Amino acid sequence: MPQPPDVVIVIPTLNEAAHLGAVLDGLLADGVTAPIWIVDGGSTDATRAIAASYAAAIPGVALIDNPARAQAAAVNLAARRATAAGARVLIRMDAHARYPAGFVAALLERLETTGADSVAVPLIARGAAGWQAAAAALQRGWLGHGGATHRRRTAGGWVDHGHHAAVRLDRFLALGGYDTGFAANEDAELDLRLTAGNGRIWLAGDLPVTYLPRASPAALARQMARNGRWRMETLLRHRRRPALRQALPMAAAMSLPLAALAPVWPLLALPAASYLGAVATLSATSAGLRLAPAVALLAILSHLAFGGAALARLAAALPGLRSNPGRQASPGPSRHPPPSPRAPLRPPARLPA
Repeated sequence: MPQPPDVVIVIPTLNEAAHLGAVLDGLLADGVTAPIWIVDGGSTDATRAIAASYAAAIPGVALIDNPARAQAAAVNLAARRATAAGARVLIRMDAHARYPAGFVAALLERLETTGADSVAVPLIARGAAGWQAAAAALQRGWLGHGGATHRRRTAGGWVDHGHHAAVRLDRFLALGGYDTGFAANEDAELDLRLTAGNGRIWLAGDLPVTYLPRASPAALARQMARNGRWRMETLLRHRRRPALRQALPMAAAMSLPLAALAPVWPLLALPAASYLGAVATLSATSAGLRLAPAVALLAILSHLAFGGAALARLAAALPGLRSNPGRQASPGPSRHPPPSPRAPLRPPARLPA
């Protein structure tokens, strides 16, 4: 009988025909731990056909249906199946990204040497041209990521949150996996539960992943609105205050509408003027004069979308907060140390040609 896999690689997909092949080719050329599971949420482009062609040609590659469609459900489904197959580690890879050589082996080495429950990686935006290049420049700078450690190059170390890459399945499933009620921000919400339960997250700063941002202003605005709504949901659920990088877009979303009342009270224009001046300055210094106008426009659009959606969710929650001011954060599992002892992970094996 073959040994059960120590590791399962999971790629959640939904309409990723433009990117899936590149990720799979990189894995197959690199030498990876089998199996590779493409968990698809009902793509309507060529994603499923591409996945099926790899699955038919490469042993260890499989296409799995995700009826719930969302990424959180896809990873939870894969985690349960992987555990049933005997795996101990799940590696999550996103089709909308590009990965450095030796990525899988390096993640396993970090899990082994640090004893972490989860290994996260930096997410560095890169764009080809046009709006995507401007979005990437925005997200690489403070104006776009607000100083988030996992959105810039860093030496790494112990963190409270980062872009999810590898997780020990026993701890992931003990926490109940991702909350499938979240359409976004499910990773940050899980990390709050993980660290509250004495879990540890290592940020592998030397394994940056290249992220390909949305290629149009409308798509970026939709993404940021979704992120803002669900980030606020996470904060409300865990009774946390917004970090500065979340509070500033909310302030921007309030300041610009107030400027419309400047003819009545001129001082109301001051916050909006200060914000717009800061955006213009930071766009020019971080992206250069050529990209600065597009970066500034995307920054304002992103901040208004994120901040407006976050404020809308907060406003909807205020009646409940006022009527129950002593409400505690939704309880997670009891605090417990990482399972011990753990057998060492086997070195990753190359998939059959």
